[in-house]
Amino acid sequence: MIIQKQYIRNIDLYLDASYQDKTLIFGFKIENLIDGSVKRLGFRGTPSVGDGILPNIAGPVSRFNAEGKWIVHRDQPMETAHREVMWHWQEWRGRDDTEEKSDVRDVEYKRYPRTFVPPPSIELKISATGSGQLAVVSPATTLMGETSAQVKHIINLLLEFFDYCEVFNESLDEMAAAPLRRLNWRLLPPGEYPWPRLKEQIQELIERTGKGKQEVLQYRLEAINSYGPEFRAIGEGGFRGYIAFGFPDKRVYCFESMYTGNATYVFSDDWVTLSKLTKAEILNEHLQKDRLIHIAGWADKVHSLLAP
Repeated sequence: MIIQKQYIRNIDLYLDASYQDKTLIFGFKIENLIDGSVKRLGFRGTPSVGDGILPNIAGPVSRFNAEGKWIVHRDQPMETAHREVMWHWQEWRGRDDTEEKSDVRDVEYKRYPRTFVPPPSIELKISATGSGQLAVVSPATTLMGETSAQVKHIINLLLEFFDYCEVFNESLDEMAAAPLRRLNWRLLPPGEYPWPRLKEQIQELIERTGKGKQEVLQYRLEAINSYGPEFRAIGEGGFRGYIAFGFPDKRVYCFESMYTGNATYVFSDDWVTLSKLTKAEILNEHLQKDRLIHIAGWADKVHSLLAP
């Protein structure tokens, strides 16, 4: 079965009762794409069987899939929230001599209460048909009442990129199973990375954030980097905007996000295990060693965690 739409609202119009309680896989054969390219999903180079990735952000569906979303409760009284700003001032040193100073300050503002909806974090992978044709496929999902929203999300995720989606059954007659090899992280080459060198590597990502947030973001990244992590990894696809700092000798791994959230996520598992986590698992507080909120005192907590 093939679905060709930009977006579907009611999956019952496409998957009738005959599909209920059946395990389905959604995807498409790469050769059926007009340009044959899946790079827009975030895959780098020539796709290979087993490659998997959290898709790039291309629109509202893929953004929700990678970042989650906030529900704003405009029917409730406003609350006090905080945001960080970089504060600059001239400090008098005597005899008409001044020195420019900078610091991160918390600024209060009013907003409606919000509830965070975690990202579904659906990953897509390269598989192959029985005849050897490469295809992009979703995880297998059994269609039933409680999974209908997830199935609709998977279909719309694919449609957002290609306006095209094929439906396969669980027997995988059309698809050959392949082990997943995630491509969500790109390790920077070994070597010394003082802040100016690291900044060059991530400058494009920094410039994608709002101008008002760039100084604070650079301050946080430079602070963590100053403790000399053994390695640094940059998120790819839907992980774009995340940077991981690894301190294996301390069993500490810090995840800093450029776009979402208000905390630095700290884990203690080894990098091989962490690199296999989905976006939803990273945001799951039960897996974290710590969560350093971006408020006053953040730098002190980072120091106590990473100082020799």
